[in-house]
Amino acid sequence: MSEETTPRQVLYALVAGGFLVIVGVLIVGAAAAGLVPIWWTIVTASILLVAAFWTLLNWRRTGPVLLYSIGLFTLWTVGTLILA
Repeated sequence: MSEETTPRQVLYALVAGGFLVIVGVLIVGAAAAGLVPIWWTIVTASILLVAAFWTLLNWRRTGPVLLYSIGLFTLWTVGTLILA
């Protein structure tokens, strides 16, 4: 049984993808500026890759997709503030 994709699902998937892209840019930027230790960069980049892969497979599940992408942004922000 195939469900039709709604515009809301597409919008939320794009918003979640945007958050993941922003987190990726922030991870690289913080590492390049030397704000965080290398282990933090490796950990957050690994989590980002897993989250991006999972999001690609489950983009129609709007609640968890947004929760994970915004949660990753929050995790990176708080962790970087603590470590910087």
